[in-house]
Amino acid sequence: MSKFPFCYLISLLLVFMLTVPSFGQTRVGKFGVGVDGSMQYILGGGSVKTSPAIGYGVNMSYSIMEGISLRSKIAVNELSWTNSLNKTSTTDLMAANFYVSGDLMPNSSFNLFLLGGGGLVFFDPKTAAGGRPGFVSSFDIHFIGGAGADIFLSEFWSITLMGEYVLTNSKDYNGPVNSDNDSFLRGSVQIRYYLFDQSFITKLFEAQRERSKRSK
Repeated sequence: MSKFPFCYLISLLLVFMLTVPSFGQTRVGKFGVGVDGSMQYILGGGSVKTSPAIGYGVNMSYSIMEGISLRSKIAVNELSWTNSLNKTSTTDLMAANFYVSGDLMPNSSFNLFLLGGGGLVFFDPKTAAGGRPGFVSSFDIHFIGGAGADIFLSEFWSITLMGEYVLTNSKDYNGPVNSDNDSFLRGSVQIRYYLFDQSFITKLFEAQRERSKRSK
């Protein structure tokens, strides 16, 4: 391979990884996929003492128009609590969550957003003593609202910070110790890589050619 093509490929790689173009970061058709780490804290513990617990999963985002995005994540989470006998128990749940977000700063490398959505959940119901109750469904539906921020490190990478309020349809996440259905707070950190359509790649190559011409 000659030196010129090799240098050209290296320069394209640098453009891909380091350049932040002036046009919108959440443009139509921008698709991202990544990993998710979270912490949950159940609210309204009643006769039990709640504590934070961790979770993990994968996340995706897709911009359907500038300012509106579809987001989702598939995650395994835990809720942790200690009963009156000082026994600590955890409730495991696996969820597929789907959101619509309003991107408030779509043309910036720092994008604030509001989101709302729901989740399909399988969980391990528990009594207040930490045992398994009889005749309780393991399937649930969540309603979710929240806010967050996308921090674009480059055109291809971002870190997202997201806070959610999750309302469940069951009293059995930490035992039926409340008169209302359980709810919890969730904070997430997401790292995402973005893919683009052919038109974007073409524009990127054209921009690199123009930059090469100007540098001569």
